[in-house]
Amino acid sequence: MSARLALFLLIAMPSALTAQARSSAARVTALLARMTLEEKVGQMTQVNLSLVSTDTQPLRDRIRLDSAKLRAAVVRRGVGSILNTGAGALPAASWQLLVKQIQDVATRESRLRIPVLYGVDAVHGHNYASEGTIFPHNLSLAASFNTELAEQVGEVTGREVLATGLQWNFAPVLDVGRQPAWPRFYETMGEDAYVASILGAAQIRGMQRSGKVAATMKHYLGYGMPRLGRDRVPAEVSTRYVREHALPPFRAAVAAGARSVMVNSGEIDGEPVHASKYWLTDVLRTELGFTGVVVTDWEDINFLHTRHRVAPSLKEAVRIAIDAGIDMSMTPLDYNFTDDLIALVKEGAIPMSRIDQSVRRILTLKMEIGLFDAPFPDPTLATNVGTGLARTIARQAARESITLLKNAGDVLPIRAGTRVLITGPAANSVSALHGGWSYTWLGQDSSYYPRGAPTLLTTVRARVPTTVHVEGSRFEETTDGSIAEAVKAARASDVAIVALGEEGYAEWVGDIPELALPDAQLRLAKAVIATGTPTVIVLLEGRPRIIRPVVDSARGIIFAGWPGMEGAEAIAEVLFGETNPSGRLPFSYPRATNALVTYDRKATEALTGWERDSVAFAPEFEFGHGLSYTTYAYSDLRVSQPLMTAGVTQVVRVTVSNTGTRAGEEAVLLFTRQHYAALTPAVRKLRAFEKVALAPGQAREMTFSLGADDLGYVGRDGKMVVAPGSFDVMIGGQKATFILQGTSAPAAAQRP
Repeated sequence: MSARLALFLLIAMPSALTAQARSSAARVTALLARMTLEEKVGQMTQVNLSLVSTDTQPLRDRIRLDSAKLRAAVVRRGVGSILNTGAGALPAASWQLLVKQIQDVATRESRLRIPVLYGVDAVHGHNYASEGTIFPHNLSLAASFNTELAEQVGEVTGREVLATGLQWNFAPVLDVGRQPAWPRFYETMGEDAYVASILGAAQIRGMQRSGKVAATMKHYLGYGMPRLGRDRVPAEVSTRYVREHALPPFRAAVAAGARSVMVNSGEIDGEPVHASKYWLTDVLRTELGFTGVVVTDWEDINFLHTRHRVAPSLKEAVRIAIDAGIDMSMTPLDYNFTDDLIALVKEGAIPMSRIDQSVRRILTLKMEIGLFDAPFPDPTLATNVGTGLARTIARQAARESITLLKNAGDVLPIRAGTRVLITGPAANSVSALHGGWSYTWLGQDSSYYPRGAPTLLTTVRARVPTTVHVEGSRFEETTDGSIAEAVKAARASDVAIVALGEEGYAEWVGDIPELALPDAQLRLAKAVIATGTPTVIVLLEGRPRIIRPVVDSARGIIFAGWPGMEGAEAIAEVLFGETNPSGRLPFSYPRATNALVTYDRKATEALTGWERDSVAFAPEFEFGHGLSYTTYAYSDLRVSQPLMTAGVTQVVRVTVSNTGTRAGEEAVLLFTRQHYAALTPAVRKLRAFEKVALAPGQAREMTFSLGADDLGYVGRDGKMVVAPGSFDVMIGGQKATFILQGTSAPAAAQRP
């Protein structure tokens, strides 16, 4: 089944209210009728773990709860949710013990025995469990263009968080990364909304497969396109742009059954999303049909007063957010939200019916994932964390994420008997393989990583024991004589591997003033290349740092992103030819800081006639670029309907052949282009993709289906427009043209 067909079936499939659902609804109604105002508002409150644990430094192997603080939160205030970890990752048994202690109090001492919903950011596998399986971050996973693999990653993640007693996962990130300087770029699936829609929905299906875990689509909406490229800053874009590039993944996630959503900490066109009734109610609820729980991000209701300055007081910020459509506040370090909301209801500023609406959603979520019937972790599930099968999937995900960008003179794969130098700050760094949200928030504390966690250096040396290692430089600076030492070693080597990039970071900590790779690293690479030794650059980074000074002179370039716990082995497999690389970039790799143009650009962004070529659209590497150790040929592209009408499916066929000598996997990408439209059309838009495995000499006909709605764009009024005219369909250098005859646009909500 194609990814597009799977998504269509999800959207089209009618839902039936089962007997179990009717029973749950009745239980929620009965419980809601018994609750006091204070208990209801408590359910709408989410606090950080630190608010109920001891004040002393958290231990590395367990969390010590403060019984008085826990009872104040859960019994007296009726807090509905707790989130986060201590200093870092915990063993599975410690997670289970922690959750059991909390649920003991909630289900045996609180008046209504309502269990607590525990939330965690397991954003690339269970990255907060000591034994957890850590996958490539989304940006690297997206390079696989493998929908089935994304679903497997989601399923393993869901299985492992459930095994530790954590049933609310704040993942997947569905933000579309339109600003590569943004420090959360690595959490996205790149710059294209369609890729994020397909792979995001697949992760959700896998994560929620057990029925006992709630996935969270985040961060709704427009978070990945900040004007300044920093975290939590405004997106100065139009409503039309948001609908075109940010909304589709959330629409697909709702159709896939996502049970909760976390809200963007920034603002769109001057309006904080936490304060937007249009985006949170009119669009999310009415238009998309979302019925789950809307939770804020960290302290974001307070920020309506302190940062955004749209509310003159914290109390008014609470009123605005609840009126807009927030169900639960990640408070997270005090009870101001709780007290203010209780006061607002008593004053008549917020009706009880609005409170009941949110509490019903929260209780329904707890009921749906089985918390009321089985609030305690199952000890027998602890062995489900970090299994051999999970590691196998992580290895395959890492393999398919590795993207070969350049291979001049067939410098790769490295041949047997080669004298190898490996240098660069990422060569012996576990943080540069895992990135942020890995055992700790920033992923930089190597003491939390499993003992003996491999680095690129160790996996290269496992293949070439005589490999010479020189640090060469640090991530931001050089050390005395380090570059000179690397140059000397390079002259005595047959090939040099220069591992560059970034160590882990998360959120605002990763804000940078300059997208170019730090000068210390570029100087190291240039010096090694200048020796004449064939040089391969391996990029371990959370975003595309500009490397223009070394691109032309390097013989090989690999983009590995942050590939996770199996990344070092996967990169070494590619370097030495044990794996044939199949990754393709899910973003446009920029050539210069002021050339941040996406693949679906407008024709006016690529003028070359009267402009200098140097300022035309010229990314370092295009969206979809990725090389292989074999070769592929595309032929016989054809469409079934040269004249296409609404309601008729356009069937596109193309033959893909492996014309090389190695087996490989090819991601087949289908783009369309509308020749003319009322609003300037993109030069191309990705409409479908599928990955195919081919043996040497093997050919396969690939088939894709397009409906008229697949050819639309968002009009000025916010509605979808499917305009008649001529279109190109493009796959692998092949092109076919067809004409879409007169049709009408489907209705969609528009902003007044």
